[in-house]
Amino acid sequence: MMASEVEVCEVLCFIRNNFERLTVSQLKPIIVSFYEDEELLEAKDLLLKAVQRAIVEVGADLELPRLPKRQGENRRKLTADDLLKLFTVIDERHLNVAIPKYTAENLSRIPFVNADSIDTVTSAKKIEVLEQRMNSLEQLLLHNTIRAQLDTGITDDMNVAHSCSDNSDNTDMVAADPQPAVGGDSGWREVTSRRRRRTGALNAVSSAMSSSSSTARSVNSGGTAVKHAPTKVIGTRSGKDASLKPGIDIVQKAVVHIDNLDSECTSALLNDYLLANDVTVLSCYKAKSWLREDERDKVMAFRVCVPAAQRHAIKDPQLWSVGVIIRDWRFKKNGGQS
Repeated sequence: MMASEVEVCEVLCFIRNNFERLTVSQLKPIIVSFYEDEELLEAKDLLLKAVQRAIVEVGADLELPRLPKRQGENRRKLTADDLLKLFTVIDERHLNVAIPKYTAENLSRIPFVNADSIDTVTSAKKIEVLEQRMNSLEQLLLHNTIRAQLDTGITDDMNVAHSCSDNSDNTDMVAADPQPAVGGDSGWREVTSRRRRRTGALNAVSSAMSSSSSTARSVNSGGTAVKHAPTKVIGTRSGKDASLKPGIDIVQKAVVHIDNLDSECTSALLNDYLLANDVTVLSCYKAKSWLREDERDKVMAFRVCVPAAQRHAIKDPQLWSVGVIIRDWRFKKNGGQS
């Protein structure tokens, strides 16, 4: 196929004209959020055939990566990855002159992109939804924990109160002093039983229940009061009906230590790799390796901060090569860092 040939495909037109001025991590979210599955699949088939013909024409000894037909929920993301891989092959093998030029018939299917401010609204919305779900789950777990501790404390107080009330049920027999009986006969006056009032026990139960309900503390099996640590609650309500709005956006963060990377790895390379795998990076700095002293000069380590909602994503073993170590960052007690 000659380079002068022109084919109509909005997806390939957009990628080819922006591949050199934008990174893969910047292109991928735009493609995934703007185009439909069918558009990406059609563009992939069209580009794959063009690359195969170009390899034959230039006589290059090149084996293309395996690009199967994607299925499942992540089909759109995987198809976008395949398209970007093919354009990477075209760029590295200098096949641009052997593939056709792509144009757009419908300009509304070409997203507007400013290289200085990439649109990340879609990613921000996904992160916001995940944060809201995590906050709701944390509040539910905290509520259930406090409720269980309060129930345990009330049960212990009631057992103590019942024990006291059972002992008070025993009647005391009080004998009267010997007095002359009516009619001149000597004898004893009638002996009566007396019950202790249970008001004190009932008041103890009532006080225990009100105290347990009004204060956030629990009673362990030994009867010792345990105070709860103060908790922080972050609001989750959003929308136009919210009358009170925050001054700044609060992002819950997770900090991890990535160790045993190749000595040629850089912060920029690690940042691009995480962004390409849908992990938002808030900060990425070079750090000290936690390996043995004789091994530290051979490896690189980094301190990476990500949103708390993506803690499990960055610690997924399938994301990293064999031998790379990912663990939580150790902070010093005095507020510093390790």
